[in-house]
Amino acid sequence: MKKTTIMIVITLSTLFLIGGVAACKHGHRPGGFDEFDLAAVTTRIASRLDLTESQKADLEQIAGEIAEKAKGMHADHASRRQEIADLIRQDTVGRDVVDGLIDDKLTRVREMADFAAERLIAFHGTLRPEQREKIAAHIEDRSSGGCRFGWR
Repeated sequence: MKKTTIMIVITLSTLFLIGGVAACKHGHRPGGFDEFDLAAVTTRIASRLDLTESQKADLEQIAGEIAEKAKGMHADHASRRQEIADLIRQDTVGRDVVDGLIDDKLTRVREMADFAAERLIAFHGTLRPEQREKIAAHIEDRSSGGCRFGWR
């Protein structure tokens, strides 16, 4: 039972963050996600959930930490692409090299997921039951209507 509860909390928290980020802007932006977008996301989430000042501060801190970690993760994106391009140019490609690249990427993604889950579980603990119900209702509403972008 405890394991199930933890998985539900992690899933809801992750969906909460993704929903907040997705609600901010439509489409892909070549400039990436900046501080203005982060402020818009946290403001929208805070207003929809009627967060207290301490909850807003927690949300802003968590969102900032996750954004910084994501920026660090994407910092070497160009070098990784160049590494893959150089690999493809070779006459032969070894399975161990490809597996190493995949393992490296999966490790970084898993670290990011663990980091976000820790922060979101902590934030979930600060929410009141009615705030959690609003998030749950939003998730249920979004899942029944298919894939739609731009929750406003």
